Amino acid sequence: MNKFKSIFEQIKQEHSAAPMNFARTKNSNILVVDGTNSFIRCWTVVPTLNDNGEHVGGISGFLTSMGYAIKMLKPTRVIIVFDGKGGSLKRKKLYPEYKDKRAMSVRVNRAYEDMGTPDTEKKAMLQQMSLLIDFLRELPISLVCVDYIEADDAIAYISTQMYKDAKVTIMSSDKDFLQLVNNRVSIWSPIKKKIYGVQDVINEYGVHPTNFIYYRILEGDTSDNIDGVNGIGLKTAIKSFPMLTEEKESSIEEILARSKDQYNEKKIFAKVLDSHEIIHRNYKLMQLKNPDFSPSLQMNVESSAERIFEYNKIQFIQKMTRNRMQASISNYHVWLQEVFWPLSISARS
Repeated sequence: MNKFKSIFEQIKQEHSAAPMNFARTKNSNILVVDGTNSFIRCWTVVPTLNDNGEHVGGISGFLTSMGYAIKMLKPTRVIIVFDGKGGSLKRKKLYPEYKDKRAMSVRVNRAYEDMGTPDTEKKAMLQQMSLLIDFLRELPISLVCVDYIEADDAIAYISTQMYKDAKVTIMSSDKDFLQLVNNRVSIWSPIKKKIYGVQDVINEYGVHPTNFIYYRILEGDTSDNIDGVNGIGLKTAIKSFPMLTEEKESSIEEILARSKDQYNEKKIFAKVLDSHEIIHRNYKLMQLKNPDFSPSLQMNVESSAERIFEYNKIQFIQKMTRNRMQASISNYHVWLQEVFWPLSISARS
């Protein structure tokens, strides 16, 4: 009980700290969900079966996790973003090994006969994601999935370029989004059940969000198979480059200049200089502050984000029944009313 009380207190403080000009309108308080990240996380760890004994944890876990965030954060809009087809091509051209080690693995809690190999599991995952999107189309939310754009870039564009006057909360367990945190943009971690504002990032990492990207390009990202400077982790980055703790934005040039000045002091500075190509490459791979894609793709993202589906509770329940998922979400009639009815009202405002 104390855990949930602390979460409510944090949300209360975040809202009270927000600029006073955020009047509650349709686009005033937007929850942007990292759909790809959230689905894969739920698919992996939620063992829910439907009445036929089929795994539906990706769908039920995603819906309940999103519903929890909506009830806690009370957004006026929800935009769910998935990777588009070929979304990784741009980064793979820059770095062919990008995401190469992201292999599907069969977990014990899903070692059923129909998912006995990585290939059958991947096929089942894609089928379940398709079914999830079918469910989402009955809810008063927006769906964004644009070919040749990764979810990370679309989320960054929506948060930093599209809705510049809105309070935006990004729901994702991917800490790369922490580079976007400011007085208007925050991150909701569905794993930690925690909101990250500016001070929260500083408290946990010791790095200011403005300079979070520079810590990340030094460290690399093993989840995306991006190597960094050998021997640099969080503590070493802060100790070697104290400007990362400051609000003023640093730069790669400043990091390299300091490394040159301190070259004879510690081996780590020599390693940074020797890794200057990796550092420049990582910035192009990992920075989200200035998402770069064509005007036509921007228009596609904008039109998708602006479209809100009609709330069709009856169709949603019929799909639950058809897929034998009535027991996968507790009291789903009440859940639908509490979570999505308020969104359907604000969508018409």
